[in-house]
Amino acid sequence: MNRKNGTKTGVMEPILPDEPLMRTEPLDWLLACVRQEQQAEDSLLKGIAAQGESFYKGSLKSVELSGCSFHDCDFEKASFVDVLFRGCDFSGSRLTDCYFHRCAFLSVKGVGADFHESLLKEVRLEDCVFSYANFSGTSWESALLRGCDLQDSYLEESRLKKTALEQVKLNRANLFGTSLRGLDLRSCGIEGILVSDGKKELAGAVVDLYQAAELARLMGLVIR
Repeated sequence: MNRKNGTKTGVMEPILPDEPLMRTEPLDWLLACVRQEQQAEDSLLKGIAAQGESFYKGSLKSVELSGCSFHDCDFEKASFVDVLFRGCDFSGSRLTDCYFHRCAFLSVKGVGADFHESLLKEVRLEDCVFSYANFSGTSWESALLRGCDLQDSYLEESRLKKTALEQVKLNRANLFGTSLRGLDLRSCGIEGILVSDGKKELAGAVVDLYQAAELARLMGLVIR
């Protein structure tokens, strides 16, 4: 089993088998696991192309998904533990009320995907595109997002605990009701973010001078 310690946030890498089983018919096998309420584990799944399939309450553990696409699929209430997503596409899919623990998302696309009410614990997202995605009501714990595009996404009423953002595009993201206290946003794009009238979400966030000027305009201040 491979395991690496992550960053200061406490992120851990997925625990994966040294010699995973490569499934020759990965989509059929995964669907069969879901139908039979069996956990899909210790496997490498490559090249899945699914459209409109249901993986409701599916359970994956110690699995790598590589080069897979799941368009408009349903993963509601699914569980992902020690899962590596590499070069996958979840655009338009529903991943609501899901559980992600020790997962890594590398170059993953999920434009318009719905993650609302999901729990993401000890996860790493790197070079991912989740523009227009819905993360409302999500809970993040010990998470790292690096080089990701979350423009025009929804992060309303979310909880960010021990979470780090590095070079994340949050332009026009809806952050209503989500506290940014303690988050270092200096490397991130925050132009046009949406917050409440009282701007309470911004209290305690770390920004640079340019971003401070942008936020001042958001608050209606005139800087001369």
